[in-house]
Amino acid sequence: MLNYRKKILVAVDGSAVSDKAVYEAVWMAGCSKGAFPNKVYAVFSKVVHSDDYLDMFPISPSPTAGEDDRRWEEIIEMVFLVARKLARENGVELETRVVSGPPAESIIKLAREIDADVIVIGSTGKGRVVRSLLGSVSAEVMNKAPCSVYLVRA
Repeated sequence: MLNYRKKILVAVDGSAVSDKAVYEAVWMAGCSKGAFPNKVYAVFSKVVHSDDYLDMFPISPSPTAGEDDRRWEEIIEMVFLVARKLARENGVELETRVVSGPPAESIIKLAREIDADVIVIGSTGKGRVVRSLLGSVSAEVMNKAPCSVYLVRA
């Protein structure tokens, strides 16, 4: 078997199943630490209002004008916290990305851009209500991804 660097894209949203997906992605990346270490790309799709994260993160409700950008910075920092910690602890190279637009489309687009070998994604996440109206992000990624998809169950 050829030993070459793998690019692992993991979708994060701050939910518990997202954290579990990060754990799996970092574990996969850590399996090869030779001459060609794997790399993890953690991607957060910023498509909802910052108020939608009040139940997950300790951020102040109802920001005044101009504070929403600061709130998003806090949310993004917290969303990537687990990924940064696990990657550092396991000696895995990590790159974080924030994308805009519909989550499935954004994840698939980034997978193509970086030529990902695998996408790791949780079966459910922050978008449970949206999923019931629009369809599952993970299902759409599985159906349209340009590479293998590793689905992490809650």
